[in-house]
Amino acid sequence: MNHLLRSLAATVMKVHGNTKLKYKLMLAYSLVFTVSILSVGFTAYYQSRDFMTNSEKNAAAQSMVQLHNAIDSFLEIYFNKSEMVFFNLQLQKHLSTYQEDIDDLVYAHKDINDIVKQIINDVKRPYLKNSYYFGGNIQLLLYTKNSSLFSDGQTIFNYDDIKDMAWNRTMLETDTYFIWESRVKFGDQYYVALNRRLIDFGTSKDLGVMRLLIPVERIQNIIAKSIENSDYQLIYTDEEDRMITSYGPMIAQLPGLRERVKQVPLDSGVSESIIDGSRYLSGAMKSEITGWKLTYFTHKNNITDKVNRISYSIIVSILVSIVLCIFIALLISAYMTQRIDVLVSKTNKAKQGNLIITDVIRGNDEIGQLDKNFNSMIEQIHNLIEVEYKSKILLNHTKFELLQEQINPHLHYNTLAMIASLAKKSNQTEIYEVTNHLIRFYKNMLNKGKLIISLAAEFEIIRHYLELSKFVYSLDIDVMFEVEDDIMDYYSIKMLLQPLVENAIFHGIMPSKKGTIVIGGREVEKGIELYVSDDGAGLPEHMIDYIRNLTTDTDEKHGYGLTNVVRRFQLFFGDSFSFECESSQGMGTTFVVRIPKFTENEIKLFLKEKYLYS
Repeated sequence: MNHLLRSLAATVMKVHGNTKLKYKLMLAYSLVFTVSILSVGFTAYYQSRDFMTNSEKNAAAQSMVQLHNAIDSFLEIYFNKSEMVFFNLQLQKHLSTYQEDIDDLVYAHKDINDIVKQIINDVKRPYLKNSYYFGGNIQLLLYTKNSSLFSDGQTIFNYDDIKDMAWNRTMLETDTYFIWESRVKFGDQYYVALNRRLIDFGTSKDLGVMRLLIPVERIQNIIAKSIENSDYQLIYTDEEDRMITSYGPMIAQLPGLRERVKQVPLDSGVSESIIDGSRYLSGAMKSEITGWKLTYFTHKNNITDKVNRISYSIIVSILVSIVLCIFIALLISAYMTQRIDVLVSKTNKAKQGNLIITDVIRGNDEIGQLDKNFNSMIEQIHNLIEVEYKSKILLNHTKFELLQEQINPHLHYNTLAMIASLAKKSNQTEIYEVTNHLIRFYKNMLNKGKLIISLAAEFEIIRHYLELSKFVYSLDIDVMFEVEDDIMDYYSIKMLLQPLVENAIFHGIMPSKKGTIVIGGREVEKGIELYVSDDGAGLPEHMIDYIRNLTTDTDEKHGYGLTNVVRRFQLFFGDSFSFECESSQGMGTTFVVRIPKFTENEIKLFLKEKYLYS
């Protein structure tokens, strides 16, 4: 398992390493955007779902409360009408007076019916739209104990007709003055009844019972107009859980309806219940006027469907946002890596040897600074290549000179040796000495073809060169060597001082044919300092300026001489080499050269590292 995980990790890292930065940035941005959007989206989704669910539950409960209050308000209207009957003194007078005269009896009947009609005939008001509280077939029945009042079969009935009914006995036994009764059938229609005892306020005797019959149809109309939604299943039951009316097409399909109604808790808001494997939201409220209960059921899917529509919208918004963010991440990563692509293209060209800078990245940020540094590096490499190229040319030229110096050196030595021998036999001392100096000069200068030479040998070359120059040019030269013995064993490139001495002879001593040349050397803090000084004519100003600029001037029109010497030593020693010139007209000239301090092995190793010595 660990091996598999390591292999998988190695594969992922390999793919990651080979993927372009643009796509890495796009993936990183996409992950950040996607995680952020999903976090916000799912939080919004769950909060919206819970909020919508609770809102729908609250809306359902609120609708049922409003319906419950509407039914109670409707019943309260007719309770108030019963109050009007109960407190009507004219009605009490007719019910408590025994009528013996036929005219008085007819008048009493007519007056009682007029009072009842006036109370129950609540004609519908045209200015109240859909006013279902008014008008209709309300029935007000009076069951009187006055035996003189005969039953007319419409309004006045005999008390004996209802005295044994359960609701009447309940009022008498409990000494209550009214009671609500459900499921009352009068004629071919069902009613709910408000039964109320009638009392003579003068004697406190029972005058009979008033029955106010309210059609169940009116309650059904209130329910239908209040909710106007077939999603709800409503049951209106009395105190004994007998159904007064119901609403909804699925009522008949709810199994064990009576038991379900009993199980719904009163006034506890919306609760969940499972009926026949389906989830329902239910609630129940009890009327403070009648004591009857309004119970409602609604399938939870009705709420879930509404919530799902919102949820689908949120999910679609999340997906669209993710796609849009991925597209934006691609644009941003492409824009951010555009300049990097330019830099990569430039490095590829440089890798192929194209060191010509064409594109320049604008800006001073990290990429802009990197491009500037890269351009500067390419320029330096280009310059170094040119310098190296020229250095190789100079080195090859130097090697060629060394090769030329090695051509048949034995012939030179043998010829000069024969001349010296003949001069000595002929007693030509001067010719012998000059020839002997020339032999030693060439011998030390050639140095068996080696590029490096000890400073002791270098000074020996200078000594022989000066002797030859005095003889050839008939010069009166005083030569002084001011050389510390400690530097004699150090090494340098040969022919270091000879061009300087030559310059002192031709530009300083030659005009007057006489003078003094001082050649010196000493050890300093950072190397060895060598100098050649003369007291001759001095150099002109333009010549001094030219010599001082030799370390930077690349013009070769002045020929070999000092120019070639300075550049050759710059090639070998680099910044460790320095060259100075001080001169005044008629006061002479001084050349000062500073070189690094090397033993023989050290200088060989130093030049090998620069590929200048083999």
